[in-house]
Amino acid sequence: MNAKRPVAPPPSIPGFTYISLLGSGGFSDVYLYEQDRPRRKVAVKVLLSDLKTEGARRRFESEANLMAQLSSHPYIVTIFEAEITDAGHSYLAMEYCSRPSLDIRYRRQRFSVDEVLAIGIQVASAVETAHRAGIAHRDIKPANILVTDYNRPALTDFGISGTLAGDQDEDAGMSIPWSPPEQFSGGQVDGVLVDVWALGATLYTLLAGRSPFVLPGADNSQRELISRITTLPLPKLGRADVPESLELALATAMAKSPASRYSSAHAFALALQRIQAELNLSVTPFEVLEEPRGDEAHPDDTFEETRVRSVAAIDPDATGHAPTFPVRVQPAPADDSTTFNNATIARAPSAGPAFGALPSFTAPARPVDEDDVAATVNRSSMPGADPGDVAAAGGADGGSPSGHGRRNLVLSIVGGAVLAGAVVIGVIAGTTRPEPAPQATAQVSKPAADALDSGTVPDVAALAGRPGGGGNLTFSWRNPQPRPGDAYKWRTYSPKGNGEFQATAKTSIQVKPNPTGETCIQVMIVRSDGASSPLEQDSIGCAGQP
Repeated sequence: MNAKRPVAPPPSIPGFTYISLLGSGGFSDVYLYEQDRPRRKVAVKVLLSDLKTEGARRRFESEANLMAQLSSHPYIVTIFEAEITDAGHSYLAMEYCSRPSLDIRYRRQRFSVDEVLAIGIQVASAVETAHRAGIAHRDIKPANILVTDYNRPALTDFGISGTLAGDQDEDAGMSIPWSPPEQFSGGQVDGVLVDVWALGATLYTLLAGRSPFVLPGADNSQRELISRITTLPLPKLGRADVPESLELALATAMAKSPASRYSSAHAFALALQRIQAELNLSVTPFEVLEEPRGDEAHPDDTFEETRVRSVAAIDPDATGHAPTFPVRVQPAPADDSTTFNNATIARAPSAGPAFGALPSFTAPARPVDEDDVAATVNRSSMPGADPGDVAAAGGADGGSPSGHGRRNLVLSIVGGAVLAGAVVIGVIAGTTRPEPAPQATAQVSKPAADALDSGTVPDVAALAGRPGGGGNLTFSWRNPQPRPGDAYKWRTYSPKGNGEFQATAKTSIQVKPNPTGETCIQVMIVRSDGASSPLEQDSIGCAGQP
């Protein structure tokens, strides 16, 4: 609660019943109400009645519109209603997050590393969603990250949000402990890089139990905080369970120069995902809505299509089984024999039960074409025949062999039929096998690098210093695996303390020499997706006095 002013009494809102006060800020009070229809608890944010400036009312109205655009995101508070009461109170009815906010929690206890990494990725996905909608939050801090009943973070308070680049309103607020240096200059700022800094400062706060530049027992007035934020390097967290990679990620997000920070909340989240993978933790999904592209093929498109297959018609009155593969049967010739793919089947009349006659095949004179394969089998009833009353087509006589010779003849006919049938089926199967559908190559949208990708960015090679012009030292290096969009960050290196990373696109820099000894620098490669070198010993180069 803000102690500088008394809290305003809760307004009467039709359809809502007041329950209790939730909190108070510089521009509004937040109350817990119960909504009648549908019945649920909601947080109602009410603009101060004595705040008459046009800018404040415009921001309050803008907040409602912005949150309405973004509140479908799982890590952004949902807004239900925005109205003005009969007494003239502007209010927002929002999702009620019953659990303590991150601001309350970090003051009670420090967060674990794995929880901070997960929260950082989740909130970064909400921030990136806002940025892609052209909205900069401009006031990310622990108090503006609520916790829902399902224990998920929910970003709120877009009250001083604005476009990604531009001046702030003259009466817009600022949370100094989580604000970057450029916000104190009064000029234009890049909203994306402001939010990247503030998110890094928020995660630092959760790990340290205090905001980044608050020093226990020291003067922590606003003026001193602004001075430290502007000039001092980021203090080390000093926790044994915080890996160096996380210290580096936070230092990059909170670099003094905006150009040296992660270029987006997405790039920051990728760095946090890599740290999760490094620590063998479950990698938290980065949830952002990708815009569908109508002209972009997808690898699964061909598998979703309905494929048309040839259909074999089955006569319910016919005996036997439907063929495995549909084939064409030519019309029966006048001599009462059937031609089956150029093989002639002789049929003999019989008064016995209806059995299919055993055919004698000759090899097809031509390969089976598509029409033969796709045709529907037309099966007509065939007069039955005793198994013994079978004569090969074109036989010398129509008599029936007897004894051992007759049995051999039947076996040879059966064997020939099986062999020829296998040949026909093989030919048909070869011609009916569907061509594999060409698989379209889809262009996958970012993230360009998976957090679980085993490939690491290499250290620079051949890092060395030599005397340069004007009494300076020139350090140069080589990128062993150059990629499009690669950049570099460097800092002075010393066992007593390292300087702050600075960004460069070149593979050489000028450095003022250390007057008391050799001069050392540390260089890392930074990919366009935010991945960076592991900063091993090869990333350090030294040079003596010029």
